Amino acid sequence: MEQNIDIQVEPYIEAGNVIYPSFQLSLQPGTIIGIYTDISKIHTLMQWFMNRHDTYTHFRESALYERLTAREYIQFLLKLFNCPTNETENLLKLFSLTEQKNTRISRFSHSEKQRLKLLNTYLHQAPIQILEEPFQNIDEFSKQNIQQLLNSQIKQQKTIILLSTNLEDLMIMSTAIHRLDGAGLHALDVKEDEIEQSPQQIESAPIRIDKIPTKKNDKIILFNPPEIDYIESVEGDVSIYVAGEAYPCTLSLNELEQKLTPFGFFRSHRSYIVNLQKVREIITWTRNSYSLALNSTEKVVVPLSKNKLADLKEILGI
Repeated sequence: MEQNIDIQVEPYIEAGNVIYPSFQLSLQPGTIIGIYTDISKIHTLMQWFMNRHDTYTHFRESALYERLTAREYIQFLLKLFNCPTNETENLLKLFSLTEQKNTRISRFSHSEKQRLKLLNTYLHQAPIQILEEPFQNIDEFSKQNIQQLLNSQIKQQKTIILLSTNLEDLMIMSTAIHRLDGAGLHALDVKEDEIEQSPQQIESAPIRIDKIPTKKNDKIILFNPPEIDYIESVEGDVSIYVAGEAYPCTLSLNELEQKLTPFGFFRSHRSYIVNLQKVREIITWTRNSYSLALNSTEKVVVPLSKNKLADLKEILGI
């Protein structure tokens, strides 16, 4: 059985600012790790992984020899990777390009080109494969085909790391999903929405859950309390904000306040709960108007009720 590979990723510092700190990835062969982050961090990670000898990096905008046909291109890469050329027909079938085998790549659709670009990844023997946005802007058929390709990769005990700005894309295939932001790498608990159980099926034993459930596209995402910046309620609809993105939550503000107060959260307004660890500044607008500025990349400001100011000062010891 192959052992896990532990990678210590170096911090990214720009103009004296830490864009993300150093973090560790523990990679198990035969798994797919999704990292959800923004475009600039994806580009930096791709450049960093390029310098590792055990890693192959697949850039979404890599070039193809578009004057070649699909068959000619596959045969060219088979020779380049010292693979038997009698695998051509099998690869045409695997990449769902049999009907296009004698068509010049220049005439391919965008989705067909993106599929064919992954041939390098399939043939490369590096144990760690880094893929940039493999599902972005392609048709549903191509997404299903790429899923099959990734499954064939993990059967070879390769470790796949998917980098994407789209959480839903990562949910398609990832064994585990992480979010990378200015505070570091955070594991996301994601599971399929379950069919509602009858009362007879529910255990009566009390369960303590510290994670906060949110729902997005029929997926349940569980956040650790320290990840949450603040919570907002608008006309009864509750949203949890994490790294600038809103996630709907079925719990009421009162329920969330009860759950999160032990973790350092404060009901700053009838419609807001804020993580006090994220508060950078108390802003006084007028004698009766206050706000809390959060220490985040989005320059978020949440309201602070006048009658809550004294309670907040007592909690903070000021």
